Amino acid sequence: MRRFKRVVYPLALAYMLVLAACQRGAVDESAPQAARETFSQWVMSANASSEYSYPDWASQRVTGAPDVNACADDSRAWASARGNGTEWLLLEYRVAVFATQINIYQTYGRGAVSRITVYGTDDNSEVVWEGEDSTSPCPGILSVPVPEQLYRIFSVRIDLDESRTHYWNQIDSVELVGYR
Repeated sequence: MRRFKRVVYPLALAYMLVLAACQRGAVDESAPQAARETFSQWVMSANASSEYSYPDWASQRVTGAPDVNACADDSRAWASARGNGTEWLLLEYRVAVFATQINIYQTYGRGAVSRITVYGTDDNSEVVWEGEDSTSPCPGILSVPVPEQLYRIFSVRIDLDESRTHYWNQIDSVELVGYR
């Protein structure tokens, strides 16, 4: 009986879901086949071109939800070693999604983000934003809409040019929003 439940119940559920989809009408083949429910997640792991120190201001400070609420030099956010050159953060997320938005939580010295690149599960990559970061107030969120992708995103690279601000740009967290 247990084997029957493990095999037949999932098949019956799958059949009912297919039947319900057919009754709603045709499926748009160009749209991702996953449910169009918004999914938001925080960084699972991070690496950086440099770190001011460890464990304070280290790249791993970018993981998880934001925890810095003030515009201040705070060791709970990532900061580069020099604060006056080009730097990068490479972030990975637990669930690959069809991305719609990237939110960068900056806590101090914002304005240095220069490029955002996304990486997909099929070795695809694409620059989704490049320009002048005008994030304000402090702390602030640089929200970047992501053009519709035909592949799921699991990693984000943020390039910074701190020579623009002549100071450290501290990043507390980066949220990836999309559909599964």
